[in-house]
Amino acid sequence: MSGRTSLIAALGLLLPAGSSAHGLTAELVPADRAVTVKCAYTNGDPAEAEVLVKSPSDATSYFAIIRTDPSGVAHFEPDVAGLWSLTADDGLGHRASLEFSVDGDGVVRSVDGGAGPLLRYALLALACTGLLAWWLLLKRRVRA
Repeated sequence: MSGRTSLIAALGLLLPAGSSAHGLTAELVPADRAVTVKCAYTNGDPAEAEVLVKSPSDATSYFAIIRTDPSGVAHFEPDVAGLWSLTADDGLGHRASLEFSVDGDGVVRSVDGGAGPLLRYALLALACTGLLAWWLLLKRRVRA
């Protein structure tokens, strides 16, 4: 296989495979003393996922392990104020994590969704740079 063919094959692995390439998102919908979690894939399809909820009162175990319904929705009621976290996992390799603050009345006040799009693009650029460096090194060895 030539160096050019290797590069094309390697770059092809980075391209999305049609509509099946997607990530998982989790969104909190605060309500009075309850939290609704909506999980969906980035293409908009609802995601059935396991949601692992950690309470600020016990960071070593889960406050709740709940499953979303077919429309991607799950509910739980926080019992203490503080910084909570949750991770949604669809069991297929897609995960989404959130941290959120709950006040003394049990109301969600702020949400942190983790890495934003800028970080994702930076990681993609780093991966492409690595592939280019690998290809240039391979090309140099072939000539020597």
